[in-house]
Amino acid sequence: MSVLRNYRLSIVLIVSVVAGAVVGWLAPAFSSAIKPLGDLFLNLLFMIIVPLVFFSVSSSIASSRGSTVSRVSVMMGGVFLFTSVVAAVTSLAFLMVVQPSPGAGLVLKLPAPVETPPLLAQLVKSVSVPSFPEMLTHKAMLPLLIFAAAVGVAARQLAEEGEALGRVLASGARVAMRLIDYVMLLAPVGLFAYFAATVAETGAQLASAYLRLFVAYYVFCSAYFLFGFSAYAWAAGRMPAVRRFWSNMLAPSLTALGTCSSMATVPANLEAAPRMGIPQEVSSLVIPVGAVVHKDGSVVGGVVKVLFALSLFHLEPTPLRLAMTVVVAIVVGVVIAAIPSGGMIGELVVLTTFGFGMEALPLLVVISVIIDPLATLLNATGDNVAAMMVARLVQRERTGQPQ
Repeated sequence: MSVLRNYRLSIVLIVSVVAGAVVGWLAPAFSSAIKPLGDLFLNLLFMIIVPLVFFSVSSSIASSRGSTVSRVSVMMGGVFLFTSVVAAVTSLAFLMVVQPSPGAGLVLKLPAPVETPPLLAQLVKSVSVPSFPEMLTHKAMLPLLIFAAAVGVAARQLAEEGEALGRVLASGARVAMRLIDYVMLLAPVGLFAYFAATVAETGAQLASAYLRLFVAYYVFCSAYFLFGFSAYAWAAGRMPAVRRFWSNMLAPSLTALGTCSSMATVPANLEAAPRMGIPQEVSSLVIPVGAVVHKDGSVVGGVVKVLFALSLFHLEPTPLRLAMTVVVAIVVGVVIAAIPSGGMIGELVVLTTFGFGMEALPLLVVISVIIDPLATLLNATGDNVAAMMVARLVQRERTGQPQ
């Protein structure tokens, strides 16, 4: 009975997902009609995610002592970069072996020209907004994270004068988590509606030219999800850590698959983190930041898009182009917005970096749409295993153990 009680929510979510898929297949018209219920669930998550991210990040920094934040931040950046490089290099090697790209044959009518802003303008736009209200949206997560971190740093530096605000921020983080508990009561209905609508809309409409590419992507990402994340968890604490990770990742995984949003999965990840043994000082910083800048699934998707475009334009995968593929894939994994179908932003990065014609844009957009669910699964669940690795590094440093 205790097992059923502990996994009650997970069982309910599984039933909702399976039921939604069946209804989407058998009754597409009805599934499309109930899609607003899924939108409602997602909107509620997005509505609470802004205060949740702000309070959790700012309170974590404001309440830290000494060099805790800087130490965790450096380790977090190292772990994020390490897993992104592993994802890019291993997926590139796999795809070069199986060679899933069609290599020719797809011709599209030239679309309207797309004006790409200069690199500096893109950078400024990604880290800032022209007004405070525009920051209070899940579409401006990088500016929000920067602002939250700045508030936390300012409160910490003010010492006694900032303690009152620190207590308010900590209380706000707890209240936001309680609101998430309320929203998650709608998770079964929301995931049911989303899966039903997704199955109804996509069906089996993959063109034959893409089939091998998508199969290769799903095979690799499934293996990376199972074996790669297990290896990361093992590095964070051997077999006990592996068991803790997998025994608590079902609800976040289903949320990621159902919503196709890393940001929408943040609440489920934060709830699972303590059961994995991740300290709050680590999880409250690594998981929200990771939802924005740590996306192994999108890194693999970037590799897929570059190789696909190279094959379409009959360009040889030279060593220089392969090295550029790894770099561009990692950049794509960082800049992609953590919202449903946000992966489509990365196409312009691929096209402009390699000098491809914009007529390839619709082809790459199709790839983004199809790989989005599994990419989000890796993106979102990778944040918790990364937090486990960061927590392990922090623990080793504090106890003086060798790295």
